[in-house]
Amino acid sequence: MEESGRNEGVWRRLRQAIWSTGIYRMARRAGAALTRPFRRIEVAAIFYQDLRGPVKIFEPDIELEMWLASPEEIKQAEATVGRRYPGRSELFRWRLDNGCMCFLARAGSTIVAYDWFRVRPGPDDGDMLALDEGEVFLLDLFVDEKWRGHGIQGAIGTRLRSFCKEQGYTKAYTKIAVTNRKSWRGGRGWTASGLVLRVRRSRRGGWPIVRLWGSAHPLRRLRREERAQDGVAVEAG
Repeated sequence: MEESGRNEGVWRRLRQAIWSTGIYRMARRAGAALTRPFRRIEVAAIFYQDLRGPVKIFEPDIELEMWLASPEEIKQAEATVGRRYPGRSELFRWRLDNGCMCFLARAGSTIVAYDWFRVRPGPDDGDMLALDEGEVFLLDLFVDEKWRGHGIQGAIGTRLRSFCKEQGYTKAYTKIAVTNRKSWRGGRGWTASGLVLRVRRSRRGGWPIVRLWGSAHPLRRLRREERAQDGVAVEAG
């Protein structure tokens, strides 16, 4: 058991060393640019958690402060957390102006993660999130590459859902591309409710959402009169 713990610590330090190198970040950017046209077509799984039951809190292995951020703190996070992809500042501003909120995590004086969520119906990423009363949608959880391997993702995600429960929300939803296995929510209170085929970040929006299994709720096609509301959110990233 002790040997296993030492090995895990070695691998964690090695991963952090690789993720923090300029070569790794450059390779990621190059790969993203080459595959961008194909990544617009996405098969995504939809997950939900019933917040009327207990929300198990996951603890990181470092000391973290987690809280609902102010607009000024969100601007600071956008400027400092991880790599800045084109359009991120516009996306953050749009979300702030359109019914979204953000949780932040800080280690010492450094903001290391953010977790966006929506608490009312509205467009995002080319689709309409048709939330019912008491529902929330988790949009975008990101942990700085240099701080991964400490359990931060599970910690900020469960703290956010606990906060939503305290605010009276009864169900949380999220969607994750089936190719993004590292972000799958299984084992943290999430239950799969559907599988859909969709077009990501369409400039025009309004593409149909094809249900492959289960339910597509709360995703639905963005109607013509709703497309203007999506602003830069359909183009960012």
